[in-house]
Amino acid sequence: MSGVSGLILPQELKARIEQAARERELSPPSLIANALDLLVEAETLHAEEARRRLASRTGKTVPNERVVAWLET
Repeated sequence: MSGVSGLILPQELKARIEQAARERELSPPSLIANALDLLVEAETLHAEEARRRLASRTGKTVPNERVVAWLET
């Protein structure tokens, strides 16, 4: 992946990452990759929820009754 090849971290954060990686029996890069994956997943879910809320305010939703009726067909 171009552009994401290294991080410059404060020494204290680097030490915390190394400690957490040891505790989980992971390499520091694996721990960081896992953490970033969780962050991106959370951000994606947050964005999806924001879109759903906006859609519900603008009336661009399907009423529950119509969904239930469709499921019963």
